[in-house]
Amino acid sequence: MLDNFLIWLDDRTAVPTLIHKLRHWNVPKTKCCGKFFPTLVMFAFFLQVLTGVLLWAFYSPSAQSAWESLFYLQFRLPGGWMIRGIHHFSAQLLPILLGFYLLGLAVSGRYRAPREFVFWTAFVLFLFSLASSLTGDLLSWTLSGFSATLVRVRFLQMLPFVGEPLFRIVCGGPEFGTLTLLRFLVLHILVFGGGFFTFLVLWRMADHRAGQCCTAAKDAAGKTQDTCQGTPLFPNEFLKRCLAVLLFTAVVLLLVYRLPVLHSLRPQTFTINENLPREAHLGVHFGAPADPAGFYDAARPEWSFRALYHFCNLKIKNADGTETDVFPGERKFIPIFVVTGCLAVYIILIPVIGRLRIGHWFNVLAVLFLFCALSYLTYASYYHDYFESSMQPFRDDEAAAQRQADRAVELAFTGIPPTGALTLLQNDPLTQGPALYQQHCALCHPFTPLAGEQEHPDFKAIPCETPKAPNLYNPVRKDWISGFLDQKKIRSADYFANTKFNTGTMVGYVRGELKEALEDNEAELDKLVVFLESEARRTASRGTAELPKAPENELFAAFGCGQCHKTYEANNKPVIQAPDLRGYMSRDWMIGIIADPESKRFYGPPVGKDKGNDAMPAFYRSEADAVMTQAQIETLVDWLRGKWYRFQKVTAAEAKMQPLGQ
Repeated sequence: MLDNFLIWLDDRTAVPTLIHKLRHWNVPKTKCCGKFFPTLVMFAFFLQVLTGVLLWAFYSPSAQSAWESLFYLQFRLPGGWMIRGIHHFSAQLLPILLGFYLLGLAVSGRYRAPREFVFWTAFVLFLFSLASSLTGDLLSWTLSGFSATLVRVRFLQMLPFVGEPLFRIVCGGPEFGTLTLLRFLVLHILVFGGGFFTFLVLWRMADHRAGQCCTAAKDAAGKTQDTCQGTPLFPNEFLKRCLAVLLFTAVVLLLVYRLPVLHSLRPQTFTINENLPREAHLGVHFGAPADPAGFYDAARPEWSFRALYHFCNLKIKNADGTETDVFPGERKFIPIFVVTGCLAVYIILIPVIGRLRIGHWFNVLAVLFLFCALSYLTYASYYHDYFESSMQPFRDDEAAAQRQADRAVELAFTGIPPTGALTLLQNDPLTQGPALYQQHCALCHPFTPLAGEQEHPDFKAIPCETPKAPNLYNPVRKDWISGFLDQKKIRSADYFANTKFNTGTMVGYVRGELKEALEDNEAELDKLVVFLESEARRTASRGTAELPKAPENELFAAFGCGQCHKTYEANNKPVIQAPDLRGYMSRDWMIGIIADPESKRFYGPPVGKDKGNDAMPAFYRSEADAVMTQAQIETLVDWLRGKWYRFQKVTAAEAKMQPLGQ
């Protein structure tokens, strides 16, 4: 009965016959490990297809949603980081597999008849794998991927006649945007992915056909050539190939988990941001969202293009110690198009050149030289970027980009607006504050730790070449405020040393009357500083309904502050125009003094050489002559005050203890 069933099944489906053929399927007999490369290439492509379909299901190709959709996949979808990691690293390993496979064919001579098409189709697969990496780099819409891809696509403009039209076709317009993402998605999936699958089938067909031709070939004695002998696939060869697949999978997973592993081995070298969720350190690095209005100078291509990148940027040393580019400007056309084009033509001609014995040895030497040159250029590129002292600005930019990426992830957990995650960074004090300070304040105000202090992780020092005003490093704190009442600090470079106030009324008071008053009243001065600090930590000045208590008002009177400053004292009428101490250094006070320091609340109009405002300009006296927008001033003030959102990880136990709605 079973035999009848198998006969019926074979008539209808031919499955039993297929299983019988597979059980007796012979594969080329070789002791070289290169026999595993075809299996690994097919398995890597299978991983690409499987994970690519899953990524595609969640991907939204738009300038406002590409990064955001991957954020959801990386941090919200369970196991999404694993899908991204496997897809990325299997794609990065695919050119390595094909590259070594081609190298093995060239050295062993297995590109010659009847295996020419095996070599040629494998080379086309190698080109498709590189092209897929190029297009996939942009799809994440990260700062690095955007900038690196933009540089590569701009090389098309070097092509005569067709360069500019090609650039516009690829971009979908004059610049990168949503249409560019759509085009790259089509190229990545349909053109290069579909092309890879097509040539993968042709490759295996050519290899199978070459095996048949080889088996049919007989030597003069009628004996099958040794190189054409086969061995059964099952069970030994099948198990070996399964082991190779498992080893490849282990390598991919190790790359997915590389950062936690490296951090556990060398925590000082490979640091991780403990404030971010675990998914931020797994899989592929998640960069900051792309900003089409800016450019990331430290962008670099993937490892597979590092050799070409370094070759394009080769330098020669002159007799005077300076360096000159080998391929400056438009001459980069030579390494990018001419040299690579010639190499591609040579590789295609390898089977033709190798027909002669001397041609084969020429191929062996040329291919080994090419392999060594590519390896050296790749190594030299990484060494140049990460170990040479002249590239410290690059490493600083890369570290800044990493901080921006971490910040983008933090902010995205607050909720991404319809305008995209880039809006979060554009309105973020921690991100925009240093840039605004560098642009508008660092010309006069230093931003470095005060004498004897250490740098705060969130406040990176901003240099000022010619200080002309007080140091504004973390000003909303007791130590900074008390410096204005210290007879030594007030005349230091951190306060009034480089201003016209260095010989003004305030310095004279601190070094004279206040010094005498402190002999019997030092504790009261500390209370005044504490009160001023409490004012600084407020968002706005006090209203009439919440005036400070009498003892606090008496502190102003005890030290005579009301003679020059507006205070909370009743009927206070200062003799000299000086900044209002009501709400001193609070948020609205700082916004006001930046907007217009010559208003009546602060220094008033210029009145003399050593009185009134020194040299600080008004940044928002009116909308017509505004140097900064009101929103920019608020962002700058929030950064100076250290007020911004922070993501805090919550354990499962803590989450259970929190009330609903928090």
